[in-house]
Amino acid sequence: MKQFRVLATAFAAALLVAACGGGGDGDQSPAVKYASVVSFGDSLSDAGTYSVGPIKASGGGMFTVNGIASASAVGADPVPSYNWAQLVSAAAIGKTSCAARTGGFGVVESVVAGCTNYAQGGARVVDPKGVGNPVGVGFTAGPLTEPVVTQIANYLADGGSFAGTELVTVLGGANDLFGQTDKLKADATAAGGAALATSLVTQLVAGAPPANQLAAQAFIGGAIQTEAVKTTATPTSIITAAVTAAATHAAMNGYTNTAVANAATIAQTAGAAAIAAGNTYLATTGAANAMTGMAVAATALANSVKSMITSGAKHVVVVNIPDVSQTPMAMATIVYNTDGSIKDNSQQQLVLALTSQFNTTLQTALEVSPGVAVPGVVFVDAFAENRRQLANKAHYALTNVKDVACNLTSPVNVLATAGKADGSSLVCNAGNLIAGDTSHYLFADNVHPTPYGHKLLAQYVTKALVIAGWL
Repeated sequence: MKQFRVLATAFAAALLVAACGGGGDGDQSPAVKYASVVSFGDSLSDAGTYSVGPIKASGGGMFTVNGIASASAVGADPVPSYNWAQLVSAAAIGKTSCAARTGGFGVVESVVAGCTNYAQGGARVVDPKGVGNPVGVGFTAGPLTEPVVTQIANYLADGGSFAGTELVTVLGGANDLFGQTDKLKADATAAGGAALATSLVTQLVAGAPPANQLAAQAFIGGAIQTEAVKTTATPTSIITAAVTAAATHAAMNGYTNTAVANAATIAQTAGAAAIAAGNTYLATTGAANAMTGMAVAATALANSVKSMITSGAKHVVVVNIPDVSQTPMAMATIVYNTDGSIKDNSQQQLVLALTSQFNTTLQTALEVSPGVAVPGVVFVDAFAENRRQLANKAHYALTNVKDVACNLTSPVNVLATAGKADGSSLVCNAGNLIAGDTSHYLFADNVHPTPYGHKLLAQYVTKALVIAGWL
């Protein structure tokens, strides 16, 4: 099968584009001459915001395989680990972009002169509390996660402008998806916890004499609340607290609570009620709220793009979210039967629905009519291209589209990701990869592409720009 060839280096990309964009008079320069390439977004476009302090010392700084891959490995790619936005920059102006602001992980944020890539790992569209940032604005103990709207404001504050001479790249939304799923899980857990408490109280109070039931209800409910707020609380500890409270109240008031003797049955019934309530919330109210949240984020991103156009930008390339539902992270949520058939893939399907909601809303908001983008915008469907890669890996010279190239349990990766053995590729490099040749893997970690994956995306975006007459 004919393999899909990618560009060997960023500058080879620039040469190829020049060859495609030049005219018949022998001029091989790009069709549009840009003064700069300005990028906004998240970890997929981040050119090294966190290449500081302990992260830099660990050989990291970007969310992929950092540094130069070993040229000795069969099929290895001995080029720097540029991401797609940097490669597009090389194609447009002949040099890769660099992080406009650096900091975080204990290092105060600073402006880097001459750099115009404002994307930051963990960033959302509007919410400053991005992935790994529980505080929001001004957080430097971990990732900065300044949202896209702030990145744009920072670009203007740093002296930038939308004069029409710059190529702007925008890719965001995946972290909003993670935020929605995190909230969904928390809210579903809360719904399950409320059902657990209600079931426990109802069953235990029924074992007390009618005259004591109201007081017992308050006593048992109080014990449940006291236990539930503890950081060490578990369903088992809450059940134990409730049963103990029922027995204690009975002893204190001189009666026998007959339900206490059936504690095991009560626990089973309450647990089932909690699971049912949590699942119901996930499938109904929670899912609907998450879908709305993704639509709101996509609309906000579209409005930011339109604002740039209104301010004078003439060339904004907007890339939608790749298929997050096919990442190792999402695929790991699928539950299989013993025969290998799928038993439950509801979580993966929810991720797909949220991704599609964002992408559809974003594209629709950036169109003046179906299939016709707002003037000044090129919309790139990375989602569709990503699915083609997954369905036909050989065509793209991909050797693995399921596993991760980085050894996420290596000491350096665990340390740099706050003890999380399933952390990101932020400090992944040639020294902590899994065994074997990973040069043509698609995924560096559970959600981020390898340098090869970035090249595939860069070439796809570059092709769209050439077709639009922008390169």
